[in-house]
Amino acid sequence: MKNKNQRKHLMDLSSDMGLTTRKLQSQLVNNNSPKFFEVQNDEGKRVCQCGTEQDAQLMCSLNPGYTFTVHLLPPSPKTVDVKHVRLAPDLELPAQQILPESELQPFEI
Repeated sequence: MKNKNQRKHLMDLSSDMGLTTRKLQSQLVNNNSPKFFEVQNDEGKRVCQCGTEQDAQLMCSLNPGYTFTVHLLPPSPKTVDVKHVRLAPDLELPAQQILPESELQPFEI
């Protein structure tokens, strides 16, 4: 009985401290977040960067001693500010003039 009470007390403490279970930790990382994989040799020098985990695993399987790390990219902004610049009238294209009927010539193939 005493063991169960201590366990419950520890569980209450962990919830107060913000600790999560493995199930909740996996939900914290968004699988759709942009990321890339960096493959390093056994000396720690970068060999290449891969866009998919399968490519990084393939590089590591072909070269014993190679490891890879995951790098999460910052999320793209929701909105983008684009400032406009008004150009002087002389830089604008002139208006197009349509030829009068009398100056049109038939197109022959």
